[in-house]
Amino acid sequence: MPPARAPINGATLRWAREVALVGKDELARAASINEHRVTEFENGDTRPTLKQLEAIAKKLDRTPAFFFTEPPAEPDVPEAVDFRSGNGEPPPSHLAREMRRAEQHRETVIDLEGTPPSPALVEPINRHNATARARELRGLLDLSESSTPPGNGDTQTLGFWRTLLERHGYLVFQTTRVQLGVFRGLSIHHDVLPIILLNGADSNNGKVFTLFHEVAHLANRTSGMCALDDDVNEEAVANMFAANFLMPDAQVSRLASTVSGTATERAEEIAKALKVSSLAAGVRLRTLDLITDEELESVRRDSDRRWAQARESQKKSPGGPPSWQIRYRNLGPGYVGTIAHALEDERVDLLDASHLLYARVPDVQRMIDEYYRTEALT
Repeated sequence: MPPARAPINGATLRWAREVALVGKDELARAASINEHRVTEFENGDTRPTLKQLEAIAKKLDRTPAFFFTEPPAEPDVPEAVDFRSGNGEPPPSHLAREMRRAEQHRETVIDLEGTPPSPALVEPINRHNATARARELRGLLDLSESSTPPGNGDTQTLGFWRTLLERHGYLVFQTTRVQLGVFRGLSIHHDVLPIILLNGADSNNGKVFTLFHEVAHLANRTSGMCALDDDVNEEAVANMFAANFLMPDAQVSRLASTVSGTATERAEEIAKALKVSSLAAGVRLRTLDLITDEELESVRRDSDRRWAQARESQKKSPGGPPSWQIRYRNLGPGYVGTIAHALEDERVDLLDASHLLYARVPDVQRMIDEYYRTEALT
């Protein structure tokens, strides 16, 4: 008996594939079929088997039932201006999927918690007012110019800034399996609950800088995909804002007057005090004419060498964190907490939570337990 075939809508398949930025060749590999077969499915010349449909649906991050409907009128992957100065290639399909999921998470938060107040956001930023705008944002976040994150370690520092922004009206997520050369950060503008998406492959200090780089884009009411490249004007402005926010002039100048040694040693001391990377501190010192171009290049070489060593050490480490921990890190305590409280109040059940967290039921319980262990009482 021949396998049963699914009478899908070919136009819907084409819409879903193009929205997800998935090429026909990529989809064919996922479904273990020839590329021309994808064309036949989309043209309605033939129909996929149920097994093929399941593989297609998984690759395109849809339910099988979706392909029996008419294609939506508009894409459901948010648009973002490409501020990267690369070769103009589109982002990988995995990143498009994460952008779509981030939008779904935002809708979930609003459904479960109601529409929040507007975020702590300054007026538009340019080269002339970046310092003043950074100072204004510190005020909106109840930080003095000398405030630094509490605790030790770059993981705690990232957690502090992420939590602070989420408490002031932002949503922050991370993604995995995308190389840093593709993107460092991404912002999706909304009047309420704007989204920041960080590349999980970056260092924690790098992610902190990217956080406030993306805040600058959101202040300019722009959704953007970024590589933090100073050759692009909008990126240079966002970098200037992030540097001024994390390393205010007065703080850097005061610290610079108390440290000595090589440029690298001075940058490391300031980085330690302000909870930033040594490279960010070095760039800030150069901006304030406290070190030379040659000294900054020395700081950059040392930073690159240490980062390469750390990455090699990570690769050699056996195993890795379980999938639920990576999912928890990517979604963050803010979003996981929303689901945890909805479960506690019986507004959702475990199966709902499994769908909302994109995790198996046993992993849902682990994530909820982790939230209550680390966040609920802080």
